[in-house]
Amino acid sequence: MQVEKTQTQPIYNISSIRNFRWSIHLDLLRGLASLLVFLGHMRLLLFIEYSEISNPSFLIKRLNSLTVLGHQSVMIFFVLSGFFISSSVIRRIQQKQWSWVNYLVERLTRLYIVLIPALLLSSFWDSLGIKIFGTGQDSFYGEKFHNGHLATYKILENFTFQNALGTLAFVQTIFVDLFGSNKAVWSLAYEFWYYILFPSIILFFCIKSLKARVFHAFLASGILLMIGSEIRIYFLVWLMGALVSICHPSKYLKNKNILNLLIILSILILCIALISERFISSPKIADFLIGISTAVMIYLLVNSRSQITQEGAYEKFSKGLAGCSYTLYLVHMPILCFIRACVIGDHPWEPDILHLLLALIIVLFVFLYAVVIAHFTEAKTDKFRKLIMSWINNRRLNQA
Repeated sequence: MQVEKTQTQPIYNISSIRNFRWSIHLDLLRGLASLLVFLGHMRLLLFIEYSEISNPSFLIKRLNSLTVLGHQSVMIFFVLSGFFISSSVIRRIQQKQWSWVNYLVERLTRLYIVLIPALLLSSFWDSLGIKIFGTGQDSFYGEKFHNGHLATYKILENFTFQNALGTLAFVQTIFVDLFGSNKAVWSLAYEFWYYILFPSIILFFCIKSLKARVFHAFLASGILLMIGSEIRIYFLVWLMGALVSICHPSKYLKNKNILNLLIILSILILCIALISERFISSPKIADFLIGISTAVMIYLLVNSRSQITQEGAYEKFSKGLAGCSYTLYLVHMPILCFIRACVIGDHPWEPDILHLLLALIIVLFVFLYAVVIAHFTEAKTDKFRKLIMSWINNRRLNQA
C-alpha cells in the first residue's frame, strides 16, 4: 500500500523514507561527501602542492583527483539538505502541523549537539598547538607556513572568543571570521540561514493572516539582506534539492531496467560535474552543474519503489558512515592541523609510498576520533531533542 501511494503523491509526502532503499543510497552519498572534504584538507595540510610534483605516477594523479573535491562535495551537502529539510517543512505546513518552536528545536539540536563540542575541541587543539609550537616563523601556526587555501597564519588571529560566539550564532563569514583552525565551519552559516529563509518564504505564500505574512516577508527580506551575495547565490543550489521534494514520481520511470540505467547515467554525469571546474572558467557555474546533477540523481533514485527487506553490510555501512558524517566534517580540521605541526618539519611530504602509508594511518586515526565523538554527540541527537521538547511542553503545561 505504501509503495502504491508513492506513485502518485508528491515526494515531500513520503514520510517514512527509511522504508525505501534510496534513502540508504543518499546516506552513502552524504557520508562519501564528508570523507572527500576530510581527504581534501588532509592533502592540503600534509603534502606538497600537486604542481610541485615532478612526473606524478598514475596513482598520484588519481589520488590528486580524489582529494581536490572538498568544495564540490559541499554542493552535494547543500542539495541533500534542501531536499530533506524542504520535504519536512512543506509536509508540516500542508498538514497544518507547523510550529516555529518545534522546527527550531529540531534544527538547533541537530546543529549544536556537534558544533559546541567541535568548538571546544578546536579551542583545545589550537591552544595546545600554539603553546607547544608558538607562532613564530618556524611554527606551523606562524606565517612561514601560510597556505593559500587554509591561511594557516591566521590561526592565532582568528582564535578569539568573538569568532567562537559568532560561529554559535551562525554569522561566521558574515560578521566574524572563522574560529581558529576550523575552516570547515564556513558552510554552517549558509545552511542555518537557508533553514530559516525557506520556511519564511513558503509561509508568506501559505498563511492567510496579514500580520503573519508581513512578519515572514520582513524576516525573509532581512535574512537576504544580511547574508550577502555569496550566500544568496548558493541558496539557489540548496533550492535544487527543494525542487526535487515537490516533484511527483514519474509514470514514465516505472520500468526498473530503464530507471536503473538512468540512475547509472546520472551518477556518471555527477562524477563529470565534480571535475568540471577544471574545464570551466567560472567556479560558480561548475558548482551549479554539480547541484543540478545531484538533484537529477536524487529525483531518479526517489522514483525507485524498492524497499528495504533486510539490512545487509551495505545498509549498515551507509548508515554508519552517514551517522558520523556531520561530526567528521566539524572536528577533523583542528586535530589535522595539530598533527601537521607535530609530524612535519619545514616542508610538507612528498607523495611517496612511505608518506602515503603514514597519511593513511593519520586518516584512519582521525576518522576513528570522529566516530568516537559522534557516538557521544551526533548519535544522541534524537534523545537530546526529545529531552528539550519535553522540557518545553512541561513549561507550556505549567503556564496554561
